[in-house]
Amino acid sequence: MDFLKKIWGYIKGLYEKYKGLPTPSKVLFMGIFVAIITVSIVMISIFAAPRYVLLVSGLTDEQSGYLIQQLQTMGVQYKVEPGRILISDKYNVYELRMRLASMGVIGATTKGFEILDQQSFGATSFDRQVRYQVALQGELERSIMTISGVKSARVHLTLPKYTYYVRGEMAEPRASVLVVLQPGQDLTQNQVKGIMELVAGAVEGMKLENVKVIDQMSRVLSDKVTASTDMLLASNRTELKMNLEAYYGKKIKQTLEAVFGPSRVEVIPDIKLNWEKIEKQSTTYEPVTRQGGIVRSQEQEAEKSTNQPPTGGAVGTDSNIPPTYPSTTGQGTSTYEKTHTITNYEINTIVENVVQNKEGEIEGLSLSVIIDASSSVFQKFDENERLKWASIVSDLVGKGIGANSSDPKLSVSVAFLPFDRSLEQEYQRSLVEIEKKRRFTMMVLGLSLLFILGFLLIYLMIVQLRRIKGRKLVEQRRLRMEEELKKVLEEEKVKEAPLTPEQQALLQLKEDLEKMYRESPEEVANIIKLWLVERGI
Repeated sequence: MDFLKKIWGYIKGLYEKYKGLPTPSKVLFMGIFVAIITVSIVMISIFAAPRYVLLVSGLTDEQSGYLIQQLQTMGVQYKVEPGRILISDKYNVYELRMRLASMGVIGATTKGFEILDQQSFGATSFDRQVRYQVALQGELERSIMTISGVKSARVHLTLPKYTYYVRGEMAEPRASVLVVLQPGQDLTQNQVKGIMELVAGAVEGMKLENVKVIDQMSRVLSDKVTASTDMLLASNRTELKMNLEAYYGKKIKQTLEAVFGPSRVEVIPDIKLNWEKIEKQSTTYEPVTRQGGIVRSQEQEAEKSTNQPPTGGAVGTDSNIPPTYPSTTGQGTSTYEKTHTITNYEINTIVENVVQNKEGEIEGLSLSVIIDASSSVFQKFDENERLKWASIVSDLVGKGIGANSSDPKLSVSVAFLPFDRSLEQEYQRSLVEIEKKRRFTMMVLGLSLLFILGFLLIYLMIVQLRRIKGRKLVEQRRLRMEEELKKVLEEEKVKEAPLTPEQQALLQLKEDLEKMYRESPEEVANIIKLWLVERGI
């Protein structure tokens, strides 16, 4: 309670002091007080207002509407701006994104092979095939959207209809790919070919020419890849020729410029490439020799027989009536054996494939070297010495590219001609003029700034001197007035007589001046300045 009384007393004292202030001081303090209150209210409103951070951007209207419904269900404070959705910073934006992604609200809207885990128990083979096709389309869409410059993609597959036993009539699958590109982006030919290769490699039996790629502006991008092979081959040949000519021209020019000076040499190369490719196949038939050959078939036939004479006694009963005699055995056994072999040999065939591939080989190289005759190197040479130098340069050029001067494929021509330097000189003069103008402009700007700074410095010094002089004058006037008032008071005390109205007015004026000097010395100084100006002092 005492603390509140002290505060109230302090406020009351401030109010009494405020009442005793002059009107300009009151206005000043009131303006400061109102400004402090206004700034405090504005700062409180700024810091108390909720701040928002980016949640997602680049969604379609349908995705944004579904996301807003989920945020309303979760009770999350949000704000919608064109093309993006923001949430209050009191939420963890990363955690909220993960939760929404797990709910399937943000992230990839297409589904891949995970839909195969949701098959029903009674699904038929056709249902499984359709689910597989949808899952494959989703996986391809996800893969294509990772390519730089692609915002979104849609893939439509036309797969042949077949069962486990019978394949349908349509044997070639086809695919159509729609890519929505980022604003200001465009796909290169290699990127389009990569998309086509990706789709063709993911689908069994898919051919590259059966993949069509278009963008959101209905441009068929796949036509760049499936162009004529001859046109692509011609383009590659021209590019190879240009690269070789640029290589030889740069190599020779850099070397010669080190001798004759920069921009003193020009090289005109012309290369003739050989694109001949000969494939020859020869077949040679040779007869079978006695040493044998490759056996194609062999047939063997063997025959063998043995003849034995008859054994025992004489024919009839006499040989069985005793006394009997030992029988005799014939000794004339004969054997017959025969072998027959038929062998068929393959005809000796020699197949020889000869490939002579000269594609890309340099068939002829022509180099025209032009050297500036006005160079300081040749100004003191005569015609014979220039011819000698031309021969030397020609020999150096040939050896520099790894060829002999007598090589029929190489043709080097060296000429000394004066170069037209008028354009270069004009350019140099223009650069000099521009540099002069720039320096003049910088000098004028520097002098102007220096003059302005000097003028401001002198002006501030004059103002300060005037203020010091005015303060001295005011102080002198005050001292004089105080001395005069002291004299008057002393005279009044000596006389001890009642004050006259003039003396009372002078005394009241003195009191008013002293009060005004204590409260607002600036106003007193301004009054004295005005008085001095009116007096012409």
